[in-house]
Amino acid sequence: MSRGNEISVAGVVWDVHAHYLPEAAIELMGRGQVHVTTTVVDGIADSITVNGMAVGATTQQLSDVDGIIAATDRAGIDRRVLSPPPFTYRYWDDVENSLALARLLNDATATVVESHSDRFVGLATVPLQDSTAAIAEANRARDELGLVGVTVGTNVAGNNVSDEAGVPFLADLADRDIPLLVHPDFVPNPRIGDYYLVNLLGLPVESAVTMSNMIFSGLFDRYSDLRVCFMHGGGVAPYVFGRWDKGWKVRPESKRDMEREPTDYLGNIFCDTLTHSPAALSYLVEAIGERNVVIGTDLPFDVEDPDPRAHIRQAARLTDDQIEVIETVSPVRWLTGDDPS
Repeated sequence: MSRGNEISVAGVVWDVHAHYLPEAAIELMGRGQVHVTTTVVDGIADSITVNGMAVGATTQQLSDVDGIIAATDRAGIDRRVLSPPPFTYRYWDDVENSLALARLLNDATATVVESHSDRFVGLATVPLQDSTAAIAEANRARDELGLVGVTVGTNVAGNNVSDEAGVPFLADLADRDIPLLVHPDFVPNPRIGDYYLVNLLGLPVESAVTMSNMIFSGLFDRYSDLRVCFMHGGGVAPYVFGRWDKGWKVRPESKRDMEREPTDYLGNIFCDTLTHSPAALSYLVEAIGERNVVIGTDLPFDVEDPDPRAHIRQAARLTDDQIEVIETVSPVRWLTGDDPS
């Protein structure tokens, strides 16, 4: 299978944060500590729930490729990066079960990309609880299926993505120049159990936990070519960058594993535009630079930004040149490591 039409084409508007899920995957997730099923929610049939909580999308929305293309056109997006939604990250499960689900998802995503190579590229999912299996599946997805990168969740059965057990996998990505998308995972916590705070607050915090551990662990000192994209504007992380730098300067334990202050590593970090706030987006671009900010919509969930290009232009401090970079240059830099040509 091909990886789709040439990625490094100038002037193409990208969305890096869009989800696809084949209907057949649901039946593989109806067991264990994260129970995924479908039911009627507010009169809408086939609504997906996770442990009884509605996630804001239906199986039809996630699997309808024609509907995804129509939404892409309405948003003025040329190409989308497709990845499975976060409830598919089942790193607590047996490796064999996670691998079977990953292979189904990756095969299905590759089929969609192959059929619509002018509109989509795809990311693979892997059984991250086992680095050997994760490396093998990532390489299969890249070499045999033509998927361009990998997506992972933030909670590896209670551990961090950048813990030593996961380093061989991350090292392989860096060695093979494969981009990584980190999507926050749902982590049950009774203090954020009400008001959908598990998403509205929990996911942004999860992104910050993962980003900080990647930086402070010295991961980017060891693998300086690793390119990692975080969803939802990087979560709460950008708003504590100054605190990270201050801690590194005054606390010996903070600088134990890395050579430079935390914000020196932001060149490895990309964040999407999904802040739902023009002021927050302006600050994000100031914090990490437009060359590391990419459009992300979260299609087709209810927290989606359906008109990201209009919303970027509401960020008063962004120039036309910065917006063009965010829309057409930064996504290619994350996917390939180079500017479009």
